[in-house]
Amino acid sequence: MSYQVALSAPARHELSVTMEVPALDQDTCVLAFPVWTPGSYMVRDFSRNVFELEVTDRQGKPLPVERLEKHRWQVKTGGRPFRVCHTVFAYDPSVRAAYLDTDRAVLNGTSLFFFVEGHVERPCTLSIDAPAGWTTSVALPRKGGKYLAVSYDELVDSPCAVGKHERYAFRVKGVPFEIAWMGGSNADMDRVVAGVKKIVQATGTLFGGFPFERYVFLVQTQPRRGGGLEHAASCTLNVDAMGFGSEAGYQSFFELVAHEFFHAWNVKRIRDVVLGPFDYGKENYTRLLWFHEGFTDYMETQLVLRAGLLSLDKFLDDTAKQWRSYVNKPGRNRTPLSELSFEAWIKQYKPSEVFTNRAISYYEKGRWVAFVLDLMMRERTRGRQGVPELFVWLWNNIAKAGRSLTASDILHAANEVGGADYTSVFARYVDGTDELPFPRLCAHAGLSVEARDAAREEKDALAQRRKRAWAGFTIRGGASGDAAIVQNVLPDSPAERSGLSFGDHVVAVAGHKVDATNVFERIADHDEGARVKLTFFRDEWLREVEVKLGRNPDQTFKLSIDPKAGATARAVLQGWLGLDAQAMEVARGKPARRS
Repeated sequence: MSYQVALSAPARHELSVTMEVPALDQDTCVLAFPVWTPGSYMVRDFSRNVFELEVTDRQGKPLPVERLEKHRWQVKTGGRPFRVCHTVFAYDPSVRAAYLDTDRAVLNGTSLFFFVEGHVERPCTLSIDAPAGWTTSVALPRKGGKYLAVSYDELVDSPCAVGKHERYAFRVKGVPFEIAWMGGSNADMDRVVAGVKKIVQATGTLFGGFPFERYVFLVQTQPRRGGGLEHAASCTLNVDAMGFGSEAGYQSFFELVAHEFFHAWNVKRIRDVVLGPFDYGKENYTRLLWFHEGFTDYMETQLVLRAGLLSLDKFLDDTAKQWRSYVNKPGRNRTPLSELSFEAWIKQYKPSEVFTNRAISYYEKGRWVAFVLDLMMRERTRGRQGVPELFVWLWNNIAKAGRSLTASDILHAANEVGGADYTSVFARYVDGTDELPFPRLCAHAGLSVEARDAAREEKDALAQRRKRAWAGFTIRGGASGDAAIVQNVLPDSPAERSGLSFGDHVVAVAGHKVDATNVFERIADHDEGARVKLTFFRDEWLREVEVKLGRNPDQTFKLSIDPKAGATARAVLQGWLGLDAQAMEVARGKPARRS
């Protein structure tokens, strides 16, 4: 199969695609267009952007075509070679689709290329007709002016950046890497390249090498936009163009890089059987996204730590804040992680108003299960083995053997690497809904966890008193002038008991006009236990309820090194965070020894 992309009308965001199909041993065949893209588990119906479809023989004679479904067409070919031409409207700058303007093109194959059902395993070639002076960055090898893919799967798993972008190259362990940087930014590119290289080095050290011959980071800078999508030998990253004005901006970028890069192992090669080869015409269901995404979320921080791009103090502070965010989510223990993974197509990517109360992201909870499992494994092995080593075991014993991954394989790997039977851990926290014992396990790892009433973080008694009054609802937005529209009403909260609901437009608190910027300030004017009238519109009718304010249940957490931790706990901490002996002494508050 050969494909040619012509960036024919950049100002209209339209490109032309021509597909040449050789003679097939069948009189009719079915052309199909992907409805989703691997790594983003939602039906997106990319064929909605396909126009001017023409199917002809090699001499240009039209062939009979019948549309069977939204994404499938039957073609009568008589067994002869044929040509497919179509136009794609490319105006989605996300990491999962196609975008074209007068400056650049980002080409994701699932939003561009037809395939012939039953023939996705055939080799493919790709040529790109771009404006003069534009270059192409893609992980595919090139020969004779064309890019070569061993199959349709590899073709659409190889996004292209086309334009006048900056290109930065480096090598690690003899493998070439490229950063294709599209768009302006306030980033220090020397720091960016050095940081990406450190992450690559840390990951390569963990696995003992790389599973690809070449790798490309495709980075688009855009206003206040973020996201990433993994591929076998590349990744696409969207970053905030002006987001590098703080240390937090660099940390966020490096964590995104580490996450998508780690996917080159976890999900692209260490993967559930349904996650490649793919069925591009419907949902591909898996119960392992908690592992493929949640554990990758955990490993991104581990890799940034190992790369020396995150300090221990910042790691502990971030972890405490993230645990606070997690325990404040009422749906965290309502639905098993394995079920959340299976339901990703209809809940994670299409959440209803009640999602927060009934469920949680498998990214977030999967990350905390990885935390818990890592600490348990390291406690059993005195810090020597944990979740990173679990991945190495799966790489060497499952992926390299050409096997697909099962939940039983993950448990078996944990048992082998962690020196114990972790059956109950997976039963309780993956297939069950038990509360995670993270604070207790921290004590076993030489950390102290201090939980405090969030109100006590305020500077004075008045501020503390105002912080304690709580109604139990959230609003959308929060910018100046935004209406105070109720986004969520927490279960068993004062707001729920009063009858407030999703979508209510709160206009006054105790008779005082409010918007999104001050609704909670006006609630805080009243003490815990006070009865406060909320005035709101519902379906354009003015209503009023009385809310008896409760006590804010929010807590803050502080993680710190326990200077009195025993030898086993210190070994767990040292192995968990990759600290050497001298760093451990400094972390415990002792001066470093001079060498």
